[in-house]
Amino acid sequence: MSKPYARIADGIARRIASGDMPVGTRLPPQRRFAYDQGIAVSTASRVYEELRRRGLVSGEVGRGTYVANRFTPLDPAQQEPPGLGVDLEIVFRLSADAKNTIAQSTARFFKSGLPDRATLPPSVHADPETAAALARLTSVDGFQVTADNLLLAGSGKEAIAAAFSALAPRGGRIAVEALTYPFAIAAARLLGIELVPVPVDAEGIDPAALDRLAREGLQGVYLQPTHQSPLVLTQSTARRQDIAAILIRHDLAGIEDRVYGFLRPAPPVAAFVPDHVIQIDSLSKRLMPGLALGMIVAPTRFQEALARSLRAGGWMAPSLAVALARHWLQEDVPMTVEASKRRDAAAMYDLARTAFAELDFRGAPDALHGWLTLPGAWRGESFAAACAGLGIAVAPGHSFAVTPGNAPPGVRIAFSAADLGTWKLALTEVASLARKGPHQSTEPRID
Repeated sequence: MSKPYARIADGIARRIASGDMPVGTRLPPQRRFAYDQGIAVSTASRVYEELRRRGLVSGEVGRGTYVANRFTPLDPAQQEPPGLGVDLEIVFRLSADAKNTIAQSTARFFKSGLPDRATLPPSVHADPETAAALARLTSVDGFQVTADNLLLAGSGKEAIAAAFSALAPRGGRIAVEALTYPFAIAAARLLGIELVPVPVDAEGIDPAALDRLAREGLQGVYLQPTHQSPLVLTQSTARRQDIAAILIRHDLAGIEDRVYGFLRPAPPVAAFVPDHVIQIDSLSKRLMPGLALGMIVAPTRFQEALARSLRAGGWMAPSLAVALARHWLQEDVPMTVEASKRRDAAAMYDLARTAFAELDFRGAPDALHGWLTLPGAWRGESFAAACAGLGIAVAPGHSFAVTPGNAPPGVRIAFSAADLGTWKLALTEVASLARKGPHQSTEPRID
């Protein structure tokens, strides 16, 4: 027989599933809920915790508990299009000209016949010529990647999972920014790894806080030095050197996510401490998610563990993707598409800055996403639900929060509209909604 708190949670779950309690419905405070139900406050607390565990509700400190979007997973990783008219949730920018460049090059690849290397089983290694080309792609002024340090994964996401798995055992601890990439949260939970949230400031992860946490014991730190998602923070050279010094001091491994690095090339943290940092890059953001080849640049001491993790997880790179990437590199497709994305970013940022002129919006002219801090009584999840009602998908802050209930009231807005006309219209709708404020929330009695 199920326990009382579980039976009560089951009843609420049925009401949510039936639509009787729609997304955004505010649940009463736990003490009032306990009184209404005739149960102890401790039992009410277990009911709410069970609903959170199932992903049916979410809570924000000081703002209450609300019905969540029951169609999203418990660990929201924002990996699939939402099916709405304008998707500003997933960071995916590809202009018509860039798409045509990729299409024409890909047609030439297949027209020339499928090379033997494209039919081989997946692998963590590329042939020497391809490895050298990928190493050049991921190098920047001040830091040259060598082909010998390059491993391949099926995607950037798989590269992150492999790095987590290689560094931390089940029950291990990896530090991350307090708001971080949702897939990193999902991967850590799946692998049984504890993510330790680190506060951020105007440049990203706080070095002093990281230093304190490192003294308590960590297996690694995952960070996004350039255009951190969701807050669009970028570390200065001095900050990267500070992080490097902490890694050396504590002999701590860093996992440096460089997927947005092509938008603002700069020496990575690895440039200052190459023996301590595993770098993650991908063709997904540089080109398109349809070819999400992941690249890991790793010091020698981590390579065996990473290769073993990639193979055990089935996260190796498909040979066809590697062969196609090689062909694109030979035809300079990535350079052409990257330049297109940077031009698009600047134009879209100008429109966003105008649309959100009277709101608290953070972005950059070379970034492909922005962060809107919501005014008044808006919560991230209820605002995202209201946007969805307009056919516009945005990503609420709680999706990025390592600690449930500690997300700021805001949404990430991806620069992913199909064209500037659609982008401007969507921004106008989002800005107007933010200024209006939420409708009065309902607090139905739960019998």
